[in-house]
Amino acid sequence: MQLHLVMHYVLSRRFDEIHYGKYISLYMRNIFFFDQHPPLGKQLIAAVAYTAGGYDGNYTFPHIGAEYNKNMPIFWLRFVPALCGSALAPIVYKLLIAARLSRWSALLGGILIILDNALLTQSRFILMESMLLLFEACGLYCMLRFQESRFGSSLWLIFGLASASCFSFASSVKYAGFLTYGLTAYLSCRFLWDKLYDATLSNLHIILQTFGRIVLFTIVPIMLYIGVFFVHLQLLYRAGPHDSIMTSAFQASLDGGLASITKGQPLKVAHGSQVTLRHTHGRTCWLHSHTHVYPVRYPDKRGSSHQQQVTCYSFKDVNNWWIIKRPHREDLVVGNELDVIRHGDIIQLVHGITSRGLNSHDVAAPMTPQCQEVSCYIDYEIKMPGELLWRVEILNRETVGNK
Repeated sequence: MQLHLVMHYVLSRRFDEIHYGKYISLYMRNIFFFDQHPPLGKQLIAAVAYTAGGYDGNYTFPHIGAEYNKNMPIFWLRFVPALCGSALAPIVYKLLIAARLSRWSALLGGILIILDNALLTQSRFILMESMLLLFEACGLYCMLRFQESRFGSSLWLIFGLASASCFSFASSVKYAGFLTYGLTAYLSCRFLWDKLYDATLSNLHIILQTFGRIVLFTIVPIMLYIGVFFVHLQLLYRAGPHDSIMTSAFQASLDGGLASITKGQPLKVAHGSQVTLRHTHGRTCWLHSHTHVYPVRYPDKRGSSHQQQVTCYSFKDVNNWWIIKRPHREDLVVGNELDVIRHGDIIQLVHGITSRGLNSHDVAAPMTPQCQEVSCYIDYEIKMPGELLWRVEILNRETVGNK
């Protein structure tokens, strides 16, 4: 009851709660995203909020300081950080005991954790720090118990796996968790160095000790770390705000992304194919158009065609897609019999969103007046017919053929 009241005391959003809350909402809706930190902490909060609180992810976390809705399960969203913060004090006590400090010193360490205002504050909100600290403290405690256990015993294996898992989980919450591996490496190297002077141990024993530690503290953490991202990618199968900077193949694997555009498209470019055209000389960008038109006059008093703008856009966007069309055909779909485009063919390029054809007039371009303007043709019913025909030239025909 007391924990419930404390976590409900502040009902307005804090800065990083907006950041993490939005990602948790995306988890609920299975929408792809990526963050500067690994996803484990957000996965744990999302799992508890969904199973215990019934959170559906439809809350948008609009701005700092605004009140949460009454039906918002804020208790369950803040539950995991609060639980980890509460468990940190006894773990620190056990850690200090394992480090061979006195019980009074260990008790003092636990009390200092309880009275730390910064930790108390971080543990009450949707933040990652309490989870990070708990996994690190658990990893160090298990590491010390691992050092004391007899090699090959069940306790040796249990504490070794637990330590490696906790360090991997810490690194999967925030990348700052990787710093604990430095201490782990030091403790392992110091332990093995001391064993070299033990005349009762054979060389084979030292080799097996070394090999066992390498497996426990490299292979196991790597597998767990990859597993966290595997779960992340399995859960987030819908297109979202961040998939535009991923590869086209990855975007095509997401529901509602490129998969909806390229579904049923032939491997060969044919009439009705939907394609993107990328600039290969200089910075990478794609042929792009949108509903905006060129101004009637530029600042330098030059006139324009007032046609739909065509640009070279450096980011993947739905407005980068064009449809290949034969000039004599009216439809824009791929037929059962492919009408494959070959070298030298005359085609039209129709913008996929606005359905206007790619055009070039004898009008000076906006940025380079010595070149012709490229636009998407709008019929203003004036004496400026569209120049919509383009010839396909395949430059590497010797290697790929003429189609």
